[in-house]
Amino acid sequence: MIDFVDAYMQNSNIETEEIDGFDEQRILSKSVSKVLPLIIKNELTPKQSLCLRMFYIHGKTQTQIAEELKLSQPTVSRHISVAKKILNKNLGYCLYCVKQANEQWLKYN
Repeated sequence: MIDFVDAYMQNSNIETEEIDGFDEQRILSKSVSKVLPLIIKNELTPKQSLCLRMFYIHGKTQTQIAEELKLSQPTVSRHISVAKKILNKNLGYCLYCVKQANEQWLKYN
C-alpha cells in the first residue's frame, strides 16, 4: 500500500512539473490538503489525531509525544500507525477519484 501521508508530508513544498497545460501534482496536493483535515476530524480518535499532528506537524519523536501525553512509546506508535492506515485508505479513494476526474478533463479539453 502506498503511504500517502508520508508522501504528502515530504513533498508538500516540492516544485512540480507541468503536464499538458496543468500541474497534476499540484492538483493532487491541493486535493489532499482539502480532504486531509476532514478525514482527520471525522475518522480518527482524538488521541490518534493528536499523536499524528505532534509527529508530523510539530516534528516530535514518539518518545517526546509519549512523555508529553503520559503514554508509553509503543502506544504512541500504535496510535500513529493506525491513524496512517485510516488516512491512507481514505486518501487512496480520494486520489483515485481526482485522477479519474483529471483524465476525463484532459480527454474532453
